[in-house]
Amino acid sequence: MKNLIHSFLFQMFFIWVSLFFVSCASPSKQLSAQESAPCEDCGKRGDIDLKVHSISFYREWNPISFDRLDSNAVLGVLPAQKITGIAPSKCNFCHTFSEDALDFDLARVEDSLFAQKFPNMQRELLFLGARIPEADSIWFRDWKSKLLSTPWIEGESVSSLSPWQDRVGLEQTLDRVLPMDLATLLQELSLRYHIRYLSIPLLIEVEVFPKKGKKGGYSWKTLWTFWDARYAKLVFLTFVDLMAETKTRVPPDRYWAEPFAAFLWRMLNTDPSTIENH
Repeated sequence: MKNLIHSFLFQMFFIWVSLFFVSCASPSKQLSAQESAPCEDCGKRGDIDLKVHSISFYREWNPISFDRLDSNAVLGVLPAQKITGIAPSKCNFCHTFSEDALDFDLARVEDSLFAQKFPNMQRELLFLGARIPEADSIWFRDWKSKLLSTPWIEGESVSSLSPWQDRVGLEQTLDRVLPMDLATLLQELSLRYHIRYLSIPLLIEVEVFPKKGKKGGYSWKTLWTFWDARYAKLVFLTFVDLMAETKTRVPPDRYWAEPFAAFLWRMLNTDPSTIENH
């Protein structure tokens, strides 16, 4: 029975992502040039219009790893490792709000933008029942637990936001040497499933505020990472904390990751040699 449920959930996820494969979230007109809007025609979706403000971010590129990116390699796409979704009991548009919905929508944005930037890169979903067989379920859950608890920056665990919140407003290039435990975890997954790169949203935190804007709003916080797992290198990372409020009478019923698209596109579409560390 459990296997059937897992299979059904995966099939629903695959259909959901396929339906939106060519769409990506459109940024609010409030975003500045520094935040960098994605393509002009991506993510158009009716009358929904968001005002994005209270933006805090940190961005980091590894110029060496970025320069040797293999656009024909296999990319493993992991689900968000830690998700927190908060919504009040009285919310007329929250019937579609869930931790799964947040994860699925971020996957939609990732898939769309990666397809635009690296059309030849093979993307593999690293979900139970997909590239990861059910027989590996215990191993995979153990791997995730180790990943989230492994010390990384300043001795903080991989799932901690403290190091990035102390760096908000900055962007830089840096060739980090990973702790041995973290490097080993990345290479284990790479070798086991024949994956070169890993896209890992480490954290998503979203809180809904039904009375914000004209028809509701929400805060979005995420830590998103891209790794060269074969060589155990962080290629790039972005931390984003923002508020999105509706400008129209259409509520933010889904597509929660829409404001994040511009930040992810900047990570994919920036030449690190043009970054002035500050």
